[in-house]
Amino acid sequence: MHLLVCLGVSPNEQTPLSLNVLERLKAGEQALVPSFWSPEVLNSLLVSERRGRISAKQTLAFLEDLSALNPSFDYASLEQVNGPVQKVCRDYGLTPYDALYGELAMRVKCPLATQDESRKNAASILKVECL
Repeated sequence: MHLLVCLGVSPNEQTPLSLNVLERLKAGEQALVPSFWSPEVLNSLLVSERRGRISAKQTLAFLEDLSALNPSFDYASLEQVNGPVQKVCRDYGLTPYDALYGELAMRVKCPLATQDESRKNAASILKVECL
């Protein structure tokens, strides 16, 4: 079973939800992420470093842990982006990045693991299970 992962990366974002998702992934569920997820995660980590929330050493350790989870990457086609993703953006006022998470979860019929309120709201409207 896939689990679409979209969770924060800094230590203050470690919540019961993020720890539960990590345990589910360690127990064998497969992480599914959009193709832009790796640079998105790296950007979040580097911003956290610049703000003094984490160290470079913590960033490296976190990235090693993520690599060990071996996520599956979904590459949205131009047709998906120009069609259903654009519709989700317009209908719910989301960025293309946020809309892609909702559209992907709908398309593959898997739950979305997120703590982001706009993504949670869109998931609810789209009838996507949100952890």
